[in-house]
Amino acid sequence: MHERNACILRRVPSPRTRPLPLTGLRGFEAAARLLSFTLAAQELGLTQSAVSRQIKGLETQLGRTLFRRGVRSLQLTEAGERLLRDVQSALREIDRTVADLRGQRRRRRLALTTAASLASLVLVPRLPEFSRLHPGVDLRIEAADTLRDLEGEGYDVAIRYFRHDRAPRGLRLLYDELLLPVLSPTLAARIGPIRRAADLGRATLLLEDAPTARDAGHWERWFARARSPMPAEAPRLMLSFTHQALDAALHEQGVMLAPALYVREHLATGRLVAPLGRPMPSGWGYYLVVNRDSANQRHVLAFIDWLEAVFAQADDPPG
Repeated sequence: MHERNACILRRVPSPRTRPLPLTGLRGFEAAARLLSFTLAAQELGLTQSAVSRQIKGLETQLGRTLFRRGVRSLQLTEAGERLLRDVQSALREIDRTVADLRGQRRRRRLALTTAASLASLVLVPRLPEFSRLHPGVDLRIEAADTLRDLEGEGYDVAIRYFRHDRAPRGLRLLYDELLLPVLSPTLAARIGPIRRAADLGRATLLLEDAPTARDAGHWERWFARARSPMPAEAPRLMLSFTHQALDAALHEQGVMLAPALYVREHLATGRLVAPLGRPMPSGWGYYLVVNRDSANQRHVLAFIDWLEAVFAQADDPPG
């Protein structure tokens, strides 16, 4: 009898091998996202000590420390960061399913992250078209030049700007960027006839001063393709962002070596002119990244189709 009881006792799983209780995952996710037990408790309607006990229980079950606790600071350990990614993804799916079962998700949501200039100059002006085609989809666009973790941060789609020779393998190329010199028609008339590349030296050259910008090297390559030296006497105006350079060109401040994607409408309406044409591949492009958890959802596929149509319109730039 004692031997049988001992056998039963040996079969009881240890805290590190029994299934993980799920009650503390909400508390962990909130604390990890906010980096504060106090704020997590306020968000969940619990006491700070309750959240702390939940997380301590998780750490005991896992046999790993999830947080580095300072006097007035809280940081995730490597194990905590890994757990957070999967917990957030799982909780999102659970929340979606629960909302569907409750009949509360009549509308679909799609989150996109991309570069600020692309968002403001290309996507936002065209969004009414997508909304007309798909009125049941709500869009959230984050315009930032920092890369985001799609699965970990809940984005469905990203459009990323890479040099072709440095783009990760397997990404879909949406647009192979072309650049061409553009300026306002008023400035073009003021500096005189523009018949050859050297004539642009009578205007200020607009350049972007940023790590991934279309910088003076692109201008030099464009002049080389035009078989003309880059005019050393031409004044330069350095700007931080593409939309600033475009705004300067529209306001007669200089000539911009512009992405055709960004100036197509301005060329069509005559606000800008490209007297020399000569579009040049920049060696960079816009690539599509899709969250694996969202890749087969109908509204995400519809948005991808719409994106491809938007970028296809810029394949043959006017000018």
